[in-house]
Amino acid sequence: MDLKKIDTVAIYPAIGIARVGNAPDEYFVGPTIPGQTAKDKDDFRDEQGRIKRQAAKFFVYGLDKDGNFLGELNEDHGVKIDWRVDVANKKASWYNFDIALDTPTAKGEYDESGNPTPGGPEVLSLRRNPDYECEGRKQLMIEARAQHITGRNTNPDGARYHFKGTIGHIEKEVYLGELRTDDQGRLLFLGGRGKSDSFREKPAPLTTFANNQGWHDDTSDGPVDAKVSLPDGRELDAKGAWVLTAPPNYAVGVQAFSTGYELLEDVASRIHPGVKKDCPSFYTDIYPTLKQLTENQWVNAGVSRDFGWGSAYDFESEQVIERLIDASDKNRPFRQVIFESFRNPAYEKLEPAAWPPLYGDGVTFNIKSTNPRAWFAITQLKYDYLEQWAQGNFVVEPRPHHRKWEEMTPAEQANGLTEAALEETLGGPFHPGCEFTWPMRHAIMYSGDDPFRIKRRKTPKEDFGYAISNSVIHEPNGPLDGSSPGDLTKWMAVPWQSDTSSCLSAYRTYAGEYLPTFWPARVPNDVLSEDDFATLNDQESSVDDKFTAFGPSSRKKWLRGFIYNEDGSMKPGGSSIADRMKGVTKFTEEWYKIGIILKRELDADDQLFPKEVWVETGRSVKEEPQPMASRSLDAAPSTDNERPDWVDMNPRKWR
Repeated sequence: MDLKKIDTVAIYPAIGIARVGNAPDEYFVGPTIPGQTAKDKDDFRDEQGRIKRQAAKFFVYGLDKDGNFLGELNEDHGVKIDWRVDVANKKASWYNFDIALDTPTAKGEYDESGNPTPGGPEVLSLRRNPDYECEGRKQLMIEARAQHITGRNTNPDGARYHFKGTIGHIEKEVYLGELRTDDQGRLLFLGGRGKSDSFREKPAPLTTFANNQGWHDDTSDGPVDAKVSLPDGRELDAKGAWVLTAPPNYAVGVQAFSTGYELLEDVASRIHPGVKKDCPSFYTDIYPTLKQLTENQWVNAGVSRDFGWGSAYDFESEQVIERLIDASDKNRPFRQVIFESFRNPAYEKLEPAAWPPLYGDGVTFNIKSTNPRAWFAITQLKYDYLEQWAQGNFVVEPRPHHRKWEEMTPAEQANGLTEAALEETLGGPFHPGCEFTWPMRHAIMYSGDDPFRIKRRKTPKEDFGYAISNSVIHEPNGPLDGSSPGDLTKWMAVPWQSDTSSCLSAYRTYAGEYLPTFWPARVPNDVLSEDDFATLNDQESSVDDKFTAFGPSSRKKWLRGFIYNEDGSMKPGGSSIADRMKGVTKFTEEWYKIGIILKRELDADDQLFPKEVWVETGRSVKEEPQPMASRSLDAAPSTDNERPDWVDMNPRKWR
């Protein structure tokens, strides 16, 4: 690389994802190459079974005057990089999450039961912790001092460069993370340790899935900047990035029905229409949407039944793929049936049986709801590509293979860093979400010249009155018009554990006892246990025993020991919010003891089962002896009069 040709420098990924973990010393680096998940020799836990933090790694790339990537810049090139990161957690100072404020329901077009109400009142989301008033609300923001770091292998033991702030009038200290560098001077950001707690003098109990007053967690987000000193004496300010700390990835390598990267691709296509292809590529633009349905067989038993191994819509089957890539008119009915199975993102009508089998932003759990947004749809861009595929307008490029870093061009490396980080996040539904929520689908959030970079807010504005509603979100200098530290995560649930342990499936049994679901790719519902995996892998096991162990009906509830009993039934009292919160509280304290779903290879040399399966690993939850529940969550009654209290509540009060 000719350093003299460098005109600008930029940080990649544009958005980096860190994840909390309670292991005090060990961590792993998040994915850096698209299609290749994060790796860790210890299965993402330390020797004591504590979950490791996921570090977000950032790189600097040089570009010429025409915007062409020249290559990565680091200490090996004699380049000095002074990194600067500024993160915060503003959840307690922000507004309640009641519903995504950009939906028709938030605008007043549907009531809380999902019935049409043209011209109805907007949803008003009130402030969290309203007893903190005026200037006192600053006490609710966990604002850490920005940190600078430079050099090779700086802070290897994590003893310095910490982000710490305080919350509440008692000024409780909260640790939000730290900085390190690797052996080439690249930045490593490690987030919080998953510690959530009450900041009241008298500790407040958990009472709801999203808006627990008097509580905080240690997620965060904020800008990443760098000043780059070149050997010729020039100093250049890099185009900045953003880092976000999220909950753990409990299903490593299982991608969501719609990923965060696909969401931002859709936003980019609206900002710059030229991004949209005239003729989509099968393996790049079509197949991921189908394959992600089948991948989720490992985290939801209903998806396993409908899209999993051996099913008619097993999109990983070579026989099915042969038909998917056939662009002939003779094969068009097959393609058309699949396309028409997907829910139209225009939401012009109710389509509860369409794909994907997910609850949507407007879910209320009223079985009589006529709100189309009670169910989730893929992005408009992906839907348009599927329509072109159905019509036979697509190309079939060579099937992608796992590429090594050194095989990639500088442009592929840089852009791939952003894609790899975001393809392991959720692009919806947003109620509120796992890593981020509904503001991320709005173009106003991004820099116009680079739609994957968060737009900076020069003058932070934290107060939009006692309540916030749809009418203000698109205003100039409104809450979406640029971001400052903490502005992405503040829209999320507080604490994250109360939301994660409330994201279940089949609240109302529209499609059986397992579906619809919320976010199984990050918050699994039904999993293949280690015992059932052992049966599958045992050469002495009978074929019948193996099929029983593998079948969807044998999958175990991921949240057993918290919300469910071992047999999958709801814990006694689970139909009341107070009793349900006991399980949520236990999860908030013991979230690291639950299983992580990881890929395992089967030793069996036959064609009866897939060569690779995803298995629940590392679970150490101690189940308290409980009598059988009278009714399971998945068997929720079908009449309104019998419906348990918690099911009867709308999502503004309970998931």
